[in-house]
Amino acid sequence: MATLTIDLPEAPQTQTAYRLAADCPRCGAPLVLRQNRHTSELFTGCSAYPACAFTEPHDPRVQTLSTGVVQAVHALATQVVQVQTQAQQQLAQAQAAAQQQAAAERATLERTVRQLIALAHPDRWPETPLAHELTVALVALRETLRPRAKGPPPAGR
Repeated sequence: MATLTIDLPEAPQTQTAYRLAADCPRCGAPLVLRQNRHTSELFTGCSAYPACAFTEPHDPRVQTLSTGVVQAVHALATQVVQVQTQAQQQLAQAQAAAQQQAAAERATLERTVRQLIALAHPDRWPETPLAHELTVALVALRETLRPRAKGPPPAGR
């Protein structure tokens, strides 16, 4: 049995690159922190390499500043989300309180109208046509105060 041996060229190792919070002055692509394979020195280069070969020596202060800016932006974004969540909760609570207040006021009005209907009922005031008209108007008012159920109107009314 024969053995076949194939020599494959070494696959290039991917180079680790850390994005910096800056853009390339030549092409506008993000700048990244790279390491020279031969000297192991750090340098700043364009992420669009080989289309753009911009490089400059790495200044560690830039990385510190970049990291600080990224952390500050992240912290601000987190705070914005928290504030939005709190605002939504407060809005929901305010809406619920307003609905409760409206329901309480509607109930008070309905009670008052019921009392007025009892007072103005034609049985209490025979021979007074105004009592009948007033009762009809108060009954209509009571119907407008009742909350409407969503959906089709009830049959038989």
